[in-house]
Amino acid sequence: MVRRRTAGLAAALLTLGVLVPAGVATAAESNGGTRVLALGDSITDGFNVPGGYRINLWRSLAAAGHLVDFVGTQSNGPADLPDHDHEGHPGWRIDQIDAIVTSVLRESTPRTVLLHLGTNDIAQNHDLAGAPARLSALVDHIRAAAPNAEVFVSSVVPLSDPALESRANAYNATIPDMVRGKGSRVHYVDMHAALTTADLADGVHPTRAGYDKMAARWASALAAVPGSAGNDGAPVTLPSGLRSLRVTTPGFTDRYARHQNSLGYTAHVDPGSSAVLKSDATWRVVPGLAGDCHSLESRNFPGYYLRHQDSRVKISADDGTALMRADATWCGRSAPTGVRLSSWNFPGSYLRHINSELGLATPGGSGADDTASSLVPDIAWSFDAPWAP
Repeated sequence: MVRRRTAGLAAALLTLGVLVPAGVATAAESNGGTRVLALGDSITDGFNVPGGYRINLWRSLAAAGHLVDFVGTQSNGPADLPDHDHEGHPGWRIDQIDAIVTSVLRESTPRTVLLHLGTNDIAQNHDLAGAPARLSALVDHIRAAAPNAEVFVSSVVPLSDPALESRANAYNATIPDMVRGKGSRVHYVDMHAALTTADLADGVHPTRAGYDKMAARWASALAAVPGSAGNDGAPVTLPSGLRSLRVTTPGFTDRYARHQNSLGYTAHVDPGSSAVLKSDATWRVVPGLAGDCHSLESRNFPGYYLRHQDSRVKISADDGTALMRADATWCGRSAPTGVRLSSWNFPGSYLRHINSELGLATPGGSGADDTASSLVPDIAWSFDAPWAP
């Protein structure tokens, strides 16, 4: 329920600090992507909107072609957020996060840390003069425990109570200079400027729209630092003409994508294979049927294209419908061992092989195939010379 009064916000936050548990550690949802640790208090947790900014941040990164693995000992959020892990502790101050940060970082080994913290120091009036020094020491401890991580330190969001907002402004004003003194891997994010008090549900915590604004600000900050959301995912132009798609997963590199009885599979193909198998494993790379990227046309069934449907991948005739053409359009994304084929109409979902079948998988998704540890190598392909020229 949205509170319409700002009086007593400091007391409300004090109550949160006493009564809200830190949370119970749950099994991590690992998908093998770039490890990102969202670190902070109830705003990182997503108070009043479980998942908070992490919901739209995940979607933004997936749409940009990044494979991201949120990490942390806490877990919450809606079912349609593929990865619920984080390190947000409602009611916690800077010193309380600092007390656990080294062990958390050693366990989670993040590539990127997103830090939004200090609201409870302000609300609890906890040695405000020392808060900037505590934040600085926390950043030092993060850097020591994860020296190769990119660390993004944000100002705290606005507060509706004028007295609390005055404290927040004083605290925020110290952060940019502190960040500039921490080296090239520490970055400042002005989160206070991204929201207004109209974006707050209770004078402290953002509404869903406010959290979405936070997500956009985080995504913009990550986009400005190459590698912070992964080096993979750059758009790739596929080679045109006839090609065969070879699996690049170690131990399975003699297998190729093929169709059989209209369904997609992988199969071992070599010079001694039958002409039918070689032809089934050959595809013509053509401009995307949806008007962008690429489509893969069967060599021996012209007019039939590789498409996804209900998470299974098959071949279907081009019936001219927008849905079929969207399902049959794939966008190449770079990968360490080859090329990923991202679904045109489901950004962040990829052509995957598993148990000799072809399907559509979403890293960190809810399906059994989405969270398997082998997902990342299984969504990379090599476009080789055609078996049936």
